[in-house]
Amino acid sequence: MTQEAIRPDEIRKFYANFAAPIAHFDCGEKCASHNESGKPFCCDICHAVPTGYTCEWEYLISNTDLWYEWKAEQCTDTQEEAEAEVKRLRKETPDTMVLMECLGPEQCQRDYRALTCRQFPFFPYIDSQGNFLGISHYWEYEEVCWVINHLEVVTSEYIRQFVQAFEFIFSRMPDEFENYKTHSEVTRDEMIEKKRALPLLHRNGYAYKISPHNERMRRVSVEKFPKFGPYKLAATMAFADEV
Repeated sequence: MTQEAIRPDEIRKFYANFAAPIAHFDCGEKCASHNESGKPFCCDICHAVPTGYTCEWEYLISNTDLWYEWKAEQCTDTQEEAEAEVKRLRKETPDTMVLMECLGPEQCQRDYRALTCRQFPFFPYIDSQGNFLGISHYWEYEEVCWVINHLEVVTSEYIRQFVQAFEFIFSRMPDEFENYKTHSEVTRDEMIEKKRALPLLHRNGYAYKISPHNERMRRVSVEKFPKFGPYKLAATMAFADEV
């Protein structure tokens, strides 16, 4: 099957079934104060450029004016630099996906958030045997994303909907399963380099640390996961939960 196995007219239901917020509050407000732009890092295209499947793109541009193709102009000094950055990222992006940009967090229309908005900062973790175990996070955002440093706030309903959403995607887009399996392997290699366990919010409702060497899982309290960047320092303060 190709990426077009999901039709644009199926996206509305798909989005409705993956609409749960990560936490019971707007976690973007927690990290925005650490970003020079004042935006949540997940909504700042200079930190994370959203991508959408072509079926998503067709649905979105037909139903909202929120999205347009990414131009990199906000993140570069000259038009020449912007065009070079767009060209570079397009080479790294599959033909079945579109680099996207929205009108900004102030004008967000939650019903029309792309899948990358809904899943950030997480990806579906797949072990070397091909088992979709649950969700882990993109390590590149550890020092900027508040929720990565506070995994205890991630709700069970969000995890359930996340797993359900990607089970649907994998059933219709087999190549995506292989892509995320590869990404999971790359993440294990990265954790070996960093000499760290890989964090997992398992689909069974528990949290685990995974040894990147042998994939052995050890159940832990979610509060035991490490913190990074300014959040590591904040954890030592008297009112750490406010930072």
